[in-house]
Amino acid sequence: MGGEDVKLPTWHRTKIICTLGPATDAPGVVERLLGAGMDMARVNLSHGSHTDQARRIAEVRQVARKLGQPLAILTDLPGPKFRLGTLEQGVRTLQEGTSVTLSTRTDDRELLPVRNRELLSALHVGDLLYLADGSVELRVTASGSERVVCEVLIGAEVRSGSGINVPEADFGGVVPTDDDRRHLSFALAQAAEWIGVSFVQGAEDLARVRACFSGGMHALLMAKIEKRRAVAQLDAIIESADGVMVARGDLGVETDLAEIPLLQKRIIAAANVWGRPVVTATQMLESMVYHEHPTRAEVTDVANAVLDGTDAVMLSGETAIGLHPVAAVEIMSRVLIATEAEHAVRIAAQRLETSAPEAGDALSFAACQLAARVGAKAIIALIDEFATAASIARFRPAMPLVVFAESETLCQRLAALRGVVPLYSASGTDVEHCLDDARRWLSARGLASSGSEAVLLLASAPGQRETDTLRVAHL
Repeated sequence: MGGEDVKLPTWHRTKIICTLGPATDAPGVVERLLGAGMDMARVNLSHGSHTDQARRIAEVRQVARKLGQPLAILTDLPGPKFRLGTLEQGVRTLQEGTSVTLSTRTDDRELLPVRNRELLSALHVGDLLYLADGSVELRVTASGSERVVCEVLIGAEVRSGSGINVPEADFGGVVPTDDDRRHLSFALAQAAEWIGVSFVQGAEDLARVRACFSGGMHALLMAKIEKRRAVAQLDAIIESADGVMVARGDLGVETDLAEIPLLQKRIIAAANVWGRPVVTATQMLESMVYHEHPTRAEVTDVANAVLDGTDAVMLSGETAIGLHPVAAVEIMSRVLIATEAEHAVRIAAQRLETSAPEAGDALSFAACQLAARVGAKAIIALIDEFATAASIARFRPAMPLVVFAESETLCQRLAALRGVVPLYSASGTDVEHCLDDARRWLSARGLASSGSEAVLLLASAPGQRETDTLRVAHL
């Protein structure tokens, strides 16, 4: 199917991230996902081989170019995810009130094998461990570098490779792991625009990942907030990151489930203040892994994430292994559009009333104010820096923010920002060409017509990096 045969999706401000996997490998699925509204493609490096993932990245890039749609690639590093080793029979039931001994040894069936020796060294008496997504709870009663004895507080069945969460333990200095470094080299070789850094505990973790960049290769870092310690260091992490993710899966095991809704709002609000794109992830439309329609609670969850101020919502198993990957994106898009139609103007007005921009954001703030006052159909910015677009997007303008970039890489990175329409400008900063391209994009989606007003933000001199000029233009 060629690009001309694909119906243009209705524009939604909040971006949709789809995880690639076996379900997206079928012929035509990637093209249909893009047609349904996918803005970013996620590759989870915890699963699959580099060969498979490189093939998926190449395919999604090829299809996106054919359709003329800027698309960002987000690659997730596994991080220090602790897991059980291989169990006899593949499964074991832990009984409440009994004791169990953790060890890296595999030659004693009485022991509960773990894969990571550093886990044993970090545990102390009184620490709580959660296995199998929190279904099993253990408390450490005796610690040691070779063996750790635990009391089973809540028993259930565990399987080989079950995940282990330790909310109170300090694993500082572990990120990035040796595996992370190997995966990071792969991601950079694939020119991934975004790197998801798992189990971040502090800003220093991000600094160590950046220190791995070499040979002129680099990417934007998205800090995944999924540790209790990360919540305590939230502002420092957000300041150091290029973006953040509310990773509700492990965060829901690491903290009280009742706190997750408020933590989501807190993380999103903090990211909005810092002008960092924020992604809400995990179980957004989980029932669609198997079913053709989501639950009402899931639809409400997606809408609430939009109202909280998220830049993007992410589909995981729904698209990676689900039976209905395209339907999941179509429904997600419908929910986003319906929610934004009701609240976009109100949210924009509130943001302009309550925000107190710093000096560096003054022009961005003024652009949003001017666009609202003159009823502009779009804000059009000619930029060459990610931070400039993020500065405008943080004020959540009610109209599309059409950003022209001379770099395809920058254009693709911008796909993470709420409300941003990234367009590649082959003609450089030629204002008339950019206005024509913006008019065509907006008109094709019914968002503007010839003669509509737009606010234009650009640099006053050729080759100047900083935008310093603001004016009203006609499309």
